[in-house]
Amino acid sequence: MQKKYDLSNPVVIGGIGGSGTRVVAEIIAKLGVFIGDDLDSARDNLWFLLLFKRPRWYRKARYDKNKVLTGLSLFSKSISHKNITNWSELKFLCHAVFEVAIFGHNYKGEGRGIWPFVRVWKMLATTPKLPPKLMGWGWKEPNTHIFIDYIAEYFNRVKYIYTIRHGLDMAFSKNQQQLYNWGPFFGLAESQSLSEEPKASLKYWLRTNRRVFEMGQKLGDNKFLVVKFEKLCSSPEAEIKKIVSFLNIDPSAQNLKKAYSIPKRPKSLDRYQNHELDQFDDSDLAELKTYGYSIISHDSPNSR
Repeated sequence: MQKKYDLSNPVVIGGIGGSGTRVVAEIIAKLGVFIGDDLDSARDNLWFLLLFKRPRWYRKARYDKNKVLTGLSLFSKSISHKNITNWSELKFLCHAVFEVAIFGHNYKGEGRGIWPFVRVWKMLATTPKLPPKLMGWGWKEPNTHIFIDYIAEYFNRVKYIYTIRHGLDMAFSKNQQQLYNWGPFFGLAESQSLSEEPKASLKYWLRTNRRVFEMGQKLGDNKFLVVKFEKLCSSPEAEIKKIVSFLNIDPSAQNLKKAYSIPKRPKSLDRYQNHELDQFDDSDLAELKTYGYSIISHDSPNSR
């Protein structure tokens, strides 16, 4: 593989599922950043998903830094197509493959069966397809924020982009995988009824953002960038220029123009206005302002 990037300097995209991470991934790919070989339709890096989206494993691993760093070392070698000869890394890979094959990678059990074995074959046997003018490398997988402290330690020049979307829009999203996968680690009950889901989802959104923003402050502005999905849709040129500046890259005018055309305002934006909000705790609704979000009632133009 022709190496044109520094492995200590990845661009990593994360956020709560449905917050716009796919759009950001498509933008940086259009700007010339290589985001991996084995991706799904949402541009998630499936190797990272295989190795780390394992709540059963995380229950113990979160207290063992060496285990997580071993996984990141394995992932780094995989994405650069280096041979994996370290016994600890091989053991990590085997455990990940068989755990996902048996239990899946989420609370629904998705990924069971042959899926992880296909990932390993692509990891070990394929050659990456690099863009013609490589501006860097990285990956997108929403769950990276769970491991942001370890990622920042292992990749000491990381550029972490965290996407955020209105917490109430997220609360009424059909994508609640992270709530069920990681909610217990944020002090939320393991099982939620459908009627309780929006309230629990907002609490997950708030607790996740508290943690990520605190870590972002420690990383500093040169390593951590917040991208608001709403601003990206309403002012794509301005927001993409911020991303370009953060990444310190110089894409062509043609690629910039293509990137500007990617963000589109989805019909689901402001969907919370079609729901009653009395199910939420007042303190949680008030905390939305901390992240720059107000509440507009569907029957009133006034902000809450």
